[in-house]
Amino acid sequence: MVRSSLRALVFLAACGAVRAGCADSPTTDGATFVQTEFDYIVIGAGTAGTALSARLAEDGASTVGLIEAGLLHLNDEIIDVPANSGVGNATYDWNFVSAPQEHANGRSLGLPRGKLVGGSSAINGLAWGRGSAAEYDAWSTFAQDPSWGWAGFLPYLRKTENLSHTLENPYPGISAEDAAKAAEIEKRVGGFSGPITVSYNAHYFETVPTYVEALNNQGIPTNAEPLSGNATGVFNTLATLDRTTGVRTYGAPAYYCAHSDKPNYHLIVGAQATKIVFTNSSAGLVATGVEFASGGQRFVAKARKEVILSAGTVQTPQLLELSGIGNPTILSAHNITTLVDLPQVGENFQEHLYVSIQWQLKEGVQTFDILRNNKTVAAEQAAQYAKNRTGLLADTNNAVAFIPVQSFVNDTRLKTLLDTFDADASADGVSDFEKAQFKVQREWIADGNVAAVELIQWSKGLLNLENGASYVVVLGGILHPLSRGSAHISSSDPLAAPTIDPKFLSRDFDTQVLLDVLKFLQKIGKTAPFSDLVAAQTNPDPNAQSDEELLAYVRAGAAGGDHLIGTAAQAPREQGGVVDAELKVYGTTNLRVADASILPIQLAAHTQATIYAIGEKAADLIKGVKTAVKGHH
Repeated sequence: MVRSSLRALVFLAACGAVRAGCADSPTTDGATFVQTEFDYIVIGAGTAGTALSARLAEDGASTVGLIEAGLLHLNDEIIDVPANSGVGNATYDWNFVSAPQEHANGRSLGLPRGKLVGGSSAINGLAWGRGSAAEYDAWSTFAQDPSWGWAGFLPYLRKTENLSHTLENPYPGISAEDAAKAAEIEKRVGGFSGPITVSYNAHYFETVPTYVEALNNQGIPTNAEPLSGNATGVFNTLATLDRTTGVRTYGAPAYYCAHSDKPNYHLIVGAQATKIVFTNSSAGLVATGVEFASGGQRFVAKARKEVILSAGTVQTPQLLELSGIGNPTILSAHNITTLVDLPQVGENFQEHLYVSIQWQLKEGVQTFDILRNNKTVAAEQAAQYAKNRTGLLADTNNAVAFIPVQSFVNDTRLKTLLDTFDADASADGVSDFEKAQFKVQREWIADGNVAAVELIQWSKGLLNLENGASYVVVLGGILHPLSRGSAHISSSDPLAAPTIDPKFLSRDFDTQVLLDVLKFLQKIGKTAPFSDLVAAQTNPDPNAQSDEELLAYVRAGAAGGDHLIGTAAQAPREQGGVVDAELKVYGTTNLRVADASILPIQLAAHTQATIYAIGEKAADLIKGVKTAVKGHH
């Protein structure tokens, strides 16, 4: 979730009641919650957890308990208004921070995760998209189950989304023929009745079409239908935004509230899970309940059938380790008895990593900076939003490009990058699981059929801004890095934050790709018609252009995209997996994981649509519903 761009602007004038409340309020009382014996307990009411728990409860046949550490924040302008963001605000964000990053100037980087009902779907940058078909198919080979491939997973991507209120796509580079073809494809691959309403923007600054045309002029085509299984090219990203109401659509109202009237669906908020409770059986550990902290006390909620962990890439491995599942060396260091020896728990942490460029624009060119520069316009926009939920406060940055390395390096440089890749992939300490992933990643890079890099345009400035000036920032990120990190408990105290070490830039390949990305970003600023708007490049320094200087800029400024995955990977146990094809944790009979941590390998996509779909598919797995896998469209 690359961060929302107008974080500092909180327009209280835009509050108002923006949506209906829930049919029923969650409890905050642990003693009341544990009086119910549940069929299923879901830990974490985030992106996957809201979808999963709502689907388990919807038929009324099963009693479902949902445990969330944060609160329910309905009708909250920080969350609802697209121009605002809860990132960095402890009311909504766990505010995790990485360990100092050795290869990024020793910096500790922020790793936002949503701490509220809806999870990170409530605080992300609203971008909605999918990876390419080949990426889901690769995932399914690790899962050893074709239903996790593109054809099998597509029904769940469709089930979660609602494209019925989408506005027209005005992007350059789309012919009438392209548009007609895209509309036909969308009927086959899009979702039109799901809980998450998504839409295009209503307004585009001139910085957007000129930038898209500049990318077209650099050989990057416009993709009219990136939901199709080909998610490459430059495209107008959909946003989790209901244009009829002008507010964010996310897990709390869309999934939880839509089912909160059901008497079999119980949510407790302000309650942090501390341990999964097990008994032994000949078939493995049986999860019988969940211990949680609420109001300074500990309680245990009982589960008759299953416990499902949806606590996310950081906290799912933390809870597994606190419960005795993980690497015995790590567990014994914190005086935790090992119940299941599963050393891959908390490993395989993967994250997109971005560098940025900023240009100051010529006088008169407008961007979102007008809200910073002109108090009259800011007040007018706040009033417009308060009146009818339209205007700049309801708009988002929308131009994204997903491109192969071949889009910005020549054949000679590509060979050098592949040689660097091979050296990294065969280095000491590379696990068999990583080698299996790297084999897939190398094919993607060499073939150029899956995006290696994302470019995200922000029509606003970020760094050392002058009053009255307008800017454009473009973030360029590596989507399939070789660097692999970890997230592990830092103590036996379940309320202590885990230690998160992404190991950013620990592989030379990642660093070299970002160097090439930075050079390409600078080239875009000199490409018409976007270059006609540019007054000057402000970052990186145009006079510090040696490879050494640009690499120093990468190490000093690179930041994650908030798309963390991988720490409870779906793969064979002997290969390094934590969960099987049915999402069951190895060594247990009835503990599953359903969140971003199960992804064995990174996607070239903003992750939220895929994570909702994991929740949707997990619900069907638990209910015993099978989806027939048909051929590709």
